[in-house]
Amino acid sequence: MDLTRLAQSLVLAALILKLLWTWFNKRSLQKTRRLPPGPPQWPIVGNLLQLSQLPHRDLASLCDKYGPLVYLRLGSVDAITTNDPDIIREILVRQDDVFASRPRTLAAVHLAYGCSDIALAPLGPHWKRMRRICMEHLLTTKRLEGFAKQRAEEAKHLVKDVWAQAQSGKAVNLREVLGAFSMNNVTRMLLGKQYFGCGSAGPEEAKEFMHITHELFWLLGLIYLGDYLPILRWVDPYGCEKKMREVEKRVDNFHSRIIQEHRKERERKRKENAGDGEIDFVDVLLALPGEDGKQHMDDLEIKALIQDMIAAATDTSAVTNEWAMAEVIKHPRVLHKIQEELDSVVGPNRMVTESDLPHLNYLRCVVRETFRMHPAGPFLIPHESLQPTIINGYYIPAKTRVFINTHGLGRNTKIWSDVEEFRPERHWLGNGSRVEISHGTDFKILPFSAGKRKCPGAPLGVSLVLMALAQLFHCFDWAPPEGLRSEDIDTTEVYGMTMPKIKPLIVVAKPRLATYIYH
Repeated sequence: MDLTRLAQSLVLAALILKLLWTWFNKRSLQKTRRLPPGPPQWPIVGNLLQLSQLPHRDLASLCDKYGPLVYLRLGSVDAITTNDPDIIREILVRQDDVFASRPRTLAAVHLAYGCSDIALAPLGPHWKRMRRICMEHLLTTKRLEGFAKQRAEEAKHLVKDVWAQAQSGKAVNLREVLGAFSMNNVTRMLLGKQYFGCGSAGPEEAKEFMHITHELFWLLGLIYLGDYLPILRWVDPYGCEKKMREVEKRVDNFHSRIIQEHRKERERKRKENAGDGEIDFVDVLLALPGEDGKQHMDDLEIKALIQDMIAAATDTSAVTNEWAMAEVIKHPRVLHKIQEELDSVVGPNRMVTESDLPHLNYLRCVVRETFRMHPAGPFLIPHESLQPTIINGYYIPAKTRVFINTHGLGRNTKIWSDVEEFRPERHWLGNGSRVEISHGTDFKILPFSAGKRKCPGAPLGVSLVLMALAQLFHCFDWAPPEGLRSEDIDTTEVYGMTMPKIKPLIVVAKPRLATYIYH
């Protein structure tokens, strides 16, 4: 036992010496190389102690104080942060080849199959192959159009759910109904079944699925000290890595069950010569050839892609929709303008269809303003530099972690006025042109990133957000529960990979169309 303790003490001492040596080397580098400006650093921990429970706000304050590009030393990791459109363009477009990789964090290793997915994989042949599979076989225009019927059905289920609660006099928990809408759309495309409502997989499986997804997002967004100070992995005082391993096992069991169900169904159809029937995304992946001449894709790759699709399209769209509903209900003037547009484009005698969405320009402004004030995630997924480079005359070392602060970008007073005011009109083009949501050339709003790492599911994400909001604003009037005023709606956020409201949005819905529409 004494020898074990001695060995542990020696390893601990060696790690501390290594960290001190690294810190002194970095101090020397700062004197010889012109790093970007930044706050003073402590030995070993660097700037880690300057991050609170809302690090996106902390880093935005540092950008205000030290300039548009800020250098940080997070334990043993070099890092830069920015909320400036020109520097973001430099990183994501002009130097895309330098910054297109991802850091290998412990959460990504445990929860993204060893970084084998698309979103969190380092730049390389594997990432290129996985992205190509996604773009050529899963998220093609033709395949997304093939699921239009299912999306329309889920929009009707959303309206019926809210209408039933309104008829019974209940206040509506919008986090629940919007989460179910996003989840059902994704699982019907991905897995071929609903998870909530009529014809669903069942309440227990649905509850487990939603719970796993929320835990996954929380852990992936965690600033885990073990990533920045490896010495703390020996301690893990909050049990974060233990929790990662637990969730990793549950997620893998869930995905294994999905693959086995699909394989059994494919075999049954083959034996009965029943034809393919309705093909979902997992069916497509099971039919694709693998790497290096393999007959089929590896299960690990299929699971990693399933994980990415679920993560990209469920929590992000649900969080955006809840923020949009909160801000619009808080501003009745905006709700009135949205409904005026819907009455003009759609009319009172039918429900909204996807073909209406391009013509709802004011609603598109509302979504852009929501992305400005409340981006689905406070940061883009961190990038990592592959080699040393220069930005704005400053030296950026290789392996530097990049935090692009989308929350700070939307509140940057150098590019936006009245940053805390929800004002969709600031995005109005005024010339009849369609207001674009998923992309732009000014880099003032980045809901889906840009460059090589741009989200491949952007068109689907925009469609899910617009459809849910259009249906809810067209079919119902909205107000806070009795005893509360519109301005009392809380808009405090919680930090994570996604950034929801601290409390679910509970509101009252009142039908505004003829009764037969809801049936």
